[in-house]
Amino acid sequence: MRLSHHEVVIALKKPFVSNTGTTTEVRQSIVELHWEGLLGHGTSRGATPAELDGCAPLLAHASPYGIRAALERLQVTEATRAALDMALHDLLGKATGQPLHRLLGLDGLPMEPTALSIGACPDEELVQQARELADWPILKLKLTPEDDGSRAGVLRSVYGGRIRIDGNGSWTPDQALRVAEELDRHGVELLEQPVAPGALDDLQYVHERSPVPVFADEDCAGPEDVLRLRGRVSGINIKLLKCGGLARAHEMLLLARACGLRTMLGCKVESALGTTAMAQLAGLADHLDLDGPVGLLDDPFTGVRIDRGDLTLPEEPGIGATPVKQHRGED
Repeated sequence: MRLSHHEVVIALKKPFVSNTGTTTEVRQSIVELHWEGLLGHGTSRGATPAELDGCAPLLAHASPYGIRAALERLQVTEATRAALDMALHDLLGKATGQPLHRLLGLDGLPMEPTALSIGACPDEELVQQARELADWPILKLKLTPEDDGSRAGVLRSVYGGRIRIDGNGSWTPDQALRVAEELDRHGVELLEQPVAPGALDDLQYVHERSPVPVFADEDCAGPEDVLRLRGRVSGINIKLLKCGGLARAHEMLLLARACGLRTMLGCKVESALGTTAMAQLAGLADHLDLDGPVGLLDDPFTGVRIDRGDLTLPEEPGIGATPVKQHRGED
């Protein structure tokens, strides 16, 4: 097996603002694994060229039929592991001639619509965006430490669909409860990561008192976190770059179900490659937040189709994400 990689830079249609900053473009590493005439693709944000180059000799004799064994040989960051896991799963589907969701036995499961995220913005812009997105079934609004929850009311004044709120760790526990009470007045269906990550007792404090279900995001990185979060939240947000790939995401979905936790599959602002990979598991999740490619100006991949929230998985073997053209970047 031979590994190659390059970086792509993808511009956004317009800046996306959240509590963590303003994003105008995304840089992603694209990983390619060549095996017996087949090509598997994976992607990551955060993998370094040196780390990827160091994986090449360890994967030289790997096979897509031994994904777990191949990944266990690697001592790498979760972002790098996610890209390689993705490429190996893509190869596995191509080697067997099956779409990954079918290969995993998930064909035919119903999928929830995906939410579409709205970044932090002035009320006037929020109203304009909400009117333009009136036929999306679910909108997720990013809030900041300055917000008291009333902006959910601004959104509700012009939007009749389902609303979710992402706090990105903005508030203290007591502030979060005051925000949650305001959100409940406007029919918000869930509140994601209201307090700073790393303080599970604070998260549990809010969960036990909030009228709106609380989900963990930054506090849920891998399978071990699912067990730590049992009884502390209503649900968890699973992202490939946090957990290290599809194998672990699949494990977390099943473990969360056994622990009585609701599940959301999430993503970053990213190309259709990563989003399509995660969408292969969509039939197992309670909620979807897989709008990563929607705001991109020029996506280097095609894949899952997103039509006002409804997802249609590709039927091509593997992940089903296809490169469309070369992008600027470097090897």
